[in-house]
Amino acid sequence: MKKLIALMVLLSCSTYSQDITDAVRFSSQSVNGTARFTAMGGAFGALGGDVSAININPASSAVFLDNKFSGSLDLTAINNDASYGGGFNSTSESDFDLNQLGAVFVFTTNNENALFNKLSLGFSYQRTNNFDNEYFVSGNTTETISDFFLENAQGVPLDLLVPRQGESASQLYRFLGEENSFSAQQAFLGYETFIIDAVNPNDFDNISYVSNVFGSNFSQNYTEITRGGSGKYTVNGGGMIGDRLHLGINLNLHVLDYRRETRFDEFNSGQGVTDIFFDNTLRTRGAGVSLQVGGIAKLTDDWRLGFTYDSPTWMSISEELIQGIETIQANSNNPSVFRPDVLNIYPDYSFRTPGRLSLSTAYVFGTSGLISFDYSYKDFSNMEFTSNGFQFQNQTISDLMTSASTYNVGGEYRIQNTSLRAGYFVQETPYKDEAFLGDTTGYSFGIGYSFGSATLDFSYQRVEQDRQGILYFTGFNQESQIQSVINNYMLTLSFNL
Repeated sequence: MKKLIALMVLLSCSTYSQDITDAVRFSSQSVNGTARFTAMGGAFGALGGDVSAININPASSAVFLDNKFSGSLDLTAINNDASYGGGFNSTSESDFDLNQLGAVFVFTTNNENALFNKLSLGFSYQRTNNFDNEYFVSGNTTETISDFFLENAQGVPLDLLVPRQGESASQLYRFLGEENSFSAQQAFLGYETFIIDAVNPNDFDNISYVSNVFGSNFSQNYTEITRGGSGKYTVNGGGMIGDRLHLGINLNLHVLDYRRETRFDEFNSGQGVTDIFFDNTLRTRGAGVSLQVGGIAKLTDDWRLGFTYDSPTWMSISEELIQGIETIQANSNNPSVFRPDVLNIYPDYSFRTPGRLSLSTAYVFGTSGLISFDYSYKDFSNMEFTSNGFQFQNQTISDLMTSASTYNVGGEYRIQNTSLRAGYFVQETPYKDEAFLGDTTGYSFGIGYSFGSATLDFSYQRVEQDRQGILYFTGFNQESQIQSVINNYMLTLSFNL
């Protein structure tokens, strides 16, 4: 009964594994698509005629003259240069994957009285983010990870951290997790491995704790490995009114699968606990729906304007977490190991991403080439956890996030059956403080060859971004600084159906 009463108090301050960094990640999307699309920097909002263009403007399908299929494979290589506590490390990661797959079917009519003289129907899958990444940092700081366990423990009754007779440590850890008390679980991890101790160890009502880690300088290593991705399945409908106006609508199903493994190692030469090894494995799955409407208007035979509205994405997200910890004390050869082998399954929650407005323009130089420009606006402060119990996270979003614009420009020049392409884009940071995440910039090049009814395209894209690497689950003030360079190679086969 004592445990139950204490847990009812703790529920109001329970902490979930979801953080704002992940919320931004799930609300963003990279410039992905066919090789032609990526080679031109994703600037297709006023052009259409490409399967991937449908994902940024639904009216793009109505531009097609014939039924079309396209499929794309890509190779992505990521290099991260990270600095932390005076140390510098470089890591690399590569991934080969299916980037997009889709088809568009075009239906025309000879009825002069019909509102639409052409209708289109499209189906596609497109990867919106690739989460495969890893980085490693090492250095010396004056902060210790014991502070994380200490902060989570303050206010937790000692009664919650002591197993009952016949109850194992793993069973108690599971019990705390079943009551959704993340903070109490973290306190128990620290208490069980002697990182922290109660101020009054003989008083079960004790709510104050002290650290058993001493010293002023700590050597630390941190490894983070992420896997998975997010994608979008789209059902599209479009139509052309007269020969100047194209309209379209998309119904999108979004899916994500995100896995993050972290390991934090800390060493010091003082008394008490000298070595700490802390592991976390987080798995996040989600699904959601969104709607897009758009139009493309041909002001002249050569000049086009485009408009798109992306609704917010309403997502349902589930999370699972596994933790383990090991410590070594000074003058002891016996480590304290606590690996509960418990899968924490958190209650599903709802999350809403921000909507987006896009304007675009393009100029087509007959059959010799074109140039295109897209602008989009998204207010990340409108992200919201719509389930109960996330007031703190939503307030953090309001405090940290702001609106962000994206600029895409691309061009294409045709020489008989060969097309040469180039593009550039800038995605502004969604954070008010750019130290958290800098602007993302990218440039690209590509070439395509038409065989008549089929086309083979290749593109190269380089993306650069600077960000802070947040040491998850530690709450450190000092963060790592990461410079990321992403090199993407894309190959697309398209043909008429």
